[in-house]
Amino acid sequence: MILYVTRHGETDFNVQLRYCGSSDVPLNKKGLEQAKQLSEKLSEINFEIIVTSSLIRAKQTAEIINEHRNIELIVSDEFKERNVGVFEGLAREEAKEKYPGLWERNCTRQLNDAPTNGETVLQFNERITKALLKLEKEHSEKSVLLITHGFVSRIINRHYKNLSYDEMHEFSLGNCEIVKYTV
Repeated sequence: MILYVTRHGETDFNVQLRYCGSSDVPLNKKGLEQAKQLSEKLSEINFEIIVTSSLIRAKQTAEIINEHRNIELIVSDEFKERNVGVFEGLAREEAKEKYPGLWERNCTRQLNDAPTNGETVLQFNERITKALLKLEKEHSEKSVLLITHGFVSRIINRHYKNLSYDEMHEFSLGNCEIVKYTV
């Protein structure tokens, strides 16, 4: 499988440095334009399947990319962004002020800890890894475009490059940037 991974276009939450997490936040004007530019950039790559997170920001990006392609589009809850619980919708400074203990544990990257009602990094890693293995099994001989989220892309990069959890944070995929993995 050849897997192209991209992050959705920009949202207002991205600009405001708010935790999007599993919140269903749409693309802003710049994000819509980024998706159009990405579609043009990807026009010479022949994907057989597009898989997208079920969150609207990823689906909007996928629909723009697929507008002139009309290929199979699979919407997947498995590739949704990490649920960050009580941090959802808060700006980083608001989260730090409102939940100082949780914030500190989150910043020190405690793998078994999560913001209240959110996923731990280990739970999130397990969800994304299972989804990747399923994708590899079902589409082993295909070229796949996956439209997903920032933290999801870190887990994917960690998985394919055998990185530690600390090393994975050195990787960052910007809005509508793309990376290729040969699986």
